[in-house]
Amino acid sequence: MRADEIDEIGSFVERFASTLADAGFPRLAARVFATLLVSETGRMTAAELAERLHASTGGVSGAVRYLVQVRLIRTERDPGTRRHAYVVDGSWYEATVTANPFLERGEADLREGIAILGDSPAADRLHETLELIHFLRDETRAMMRRWHERKAELRARQTAHQA
Repeated sequence: MRADEIDEIGSFVERFASTLADAGFPRLAARVFATLLVSETGRMTAAELAERLHASTGGVSGAVRYLVQVRLIRTERDPGTRRHAYVVDGSWYEATVTANPFLERGEADLREGIAILGDSPAADRLHETLELIHFLRDETRAMMRRWHERKAELRARQTAHQA
């Protein structure tokens, strides 16, 4: 890869990381995520990430811990070693869309609140929020089905274009 390409990629990583940081991501976690996205394999060790980002391995360790927790990356063991590699693949966006902790835990909490509040305006508000959760869950499933269909179409077009 040419030096100017490396510089362009580095600039993109920093711009995209800045966008993620503005949206609430921790800065180094945003840089790690962007770096994994643009890497050839989508897979790097903490040492590789630290070197690429000129960051401490301790900082990278905290960043990947955050990214694993929010399900944007996953951890794999490097075959034949004790080292871990961090991986981003197509499942990151599905996890962020479908694995919403509010949707997962909120339903039970809201049901409990409705039971405690009985017949009241507050219980009505909680019930409406519960219905919103059901709606969001149904819409998310339908949206992901449509995305899988569209992704299959895109891959078919790419395959036809390459032939």
